[in-house]
This record gives sequence, C-alpha cells and structure tokens, in this order.
Amino acid sequence: MNKENFRLKKIVLTGLMTALVFLSTSIIKIPTVNGYIHPGDGFVFISALLLGPFYGAFASGVGSMLSDILSPYAQWALPTLIIKSLMALVMGLAVRHRTKKEIMVSAATTVTVWVAFLVVIKSALTGAVNFSADSLASALGDSPDNIIKTASDIQRYLTAAIIAVIIIIFAVIIYLAKKQNVKGIGAGGVIGMLSSGACMVTGYYLAEFILYGNPVSPVFSVPMNLLQLLAGIAITTAIAPALLKANEYFFGMDNPK
Repeated sequence: MNKENFRLKKIVLTGLMTALVFLSTSIIKIPTVNGYIHPGDGFVFISALLLGPFYGAFASGVGSMLSDILSPYAQWALPTLIIKSLMALVMGLAVRHRTKKEIMVSAATTVTVWVAFLVVIKSALTGAVNFSADSLASALGDSPDNIIKTASDIQRYLTAAIIAVIIIIFAVIIYLAKKQNVKGIGAGGVIGMLSSGACMVTGYYLAEFILYGNPVSPVFSVPMNLLQLLAGIAITTAIAPALLKANEYFFGMDNPK
C-alpha cells in the first residue's frame, strides 16, 4: 500500500472510531453524583489499539467531548477531551512495549500510581467524614447517616480495588514469565488499559475538584468510574481480537502507528 492510500484509510478509520466513541458514550448513560458513566471506554481502548496513540487520542478525545457537549453535562467537555485523549495516548504507547522488561516497568508504574491514588483517596475520605459528616452531608444534599454509610461502603470498595489491581498486575507478570511473545491485546494491552484507567479515575477526580471546589465529593464518583473501567476492559477483551484481524486486512498490517 502506498503512503497516500495508507494515510487516507487512516483518516477514514479515525473518523469511524470518533463516531463509535461518540455513540457508545452518548447512547447508554448511568447518572452519578455530578455526571454519568457509560460503556465508551471500551471504544477508547479499541481506538488506541487500531489507530495507535496519536490518531487514537484524537478519536477518543473528540468523540467523548462531543457526547458531553450534546448532553446536560457540557461543563465536562474540556476535561473529557483532555482525559480521554490522554487515556488513548497512554494505551497506544503501552501496547508498543513488546519486551518483558518494558512491560514489567509499565506494570510496576501502574501498580504504584493506582495504589498511591486509592490510598490517598481512602485516607482523605476517612478524614473528611470523621471531621464533619454534617457539613459533608449538606454539600452533597444527603443525610449524615447516609453519608457515613456510603463512605463506609466506598472504603470497602477502594480496599477491594487496591487488592484487585495488585492481583491483576501480578497475574500479568506470571503470564509474561511463561510466554516469550505477546501478541494481540496481550499483557501490554492489559497494562495499557489499567494505566489508562488510572488516568481516567485520577483525571476525573481532579476535574471534579476544580469544577466544584470540593475535594471530598469527587470520592463518591470513584467506585462508578472503576465500574466504567471494568466494563471498558470487558468490551475490549470481547471484541478487539476480531477488530484487530479486520484492521490487519484493511491496512495490510496490524496496529498502524
């Protein structure tokens, strides 16, 4: 395939993935404290796998941003553009890591970021609830008893999330120890999705803090964002292998960069 045809096909596929990210983000919406969650992260990951880090970042960021602009949550459009673009960029760069050493460095970095973030959030929530459940309830429009109960539930979810991240990463490392080559989604893809997830959860926490000026209320969105991440990983795992084969036929090569 000559360079001009390759570029044209890349642009066409980028437009298609932008539309798919938009549709998957906008059709199914589950409301949260200050926004909504959706199955669109799966197509963010797939965009990075099919298009590489840079074209994938464009498709993911623009498609997700358009969904926010055309929804009641237009204030999230700019944060979404930045966060979703970063997710695809991180995912696209992670799947380029083919050696065991590169993937293990990525795994160690991912574990560190996830555990540090979740531990900090867990500690902040404990301190805030202990300091003033009444004022926190007023800020969130709920009763103090419900706030304390919800905070306790989130503490358990965050603890489970910390353990789950560590288990998944160690499972990937064990897998790598037994395999010489990583193809398709593989270990690099798993690490990429977890790294992107860290960008998403951390990014939306910071964005909500900046938008609403409350460092505690964003904590209550973390479990739903984790659920959104898991749904995205499941979607990617289910349909990406077939799409990668189709992509190889379309371009004459896999994972175009």
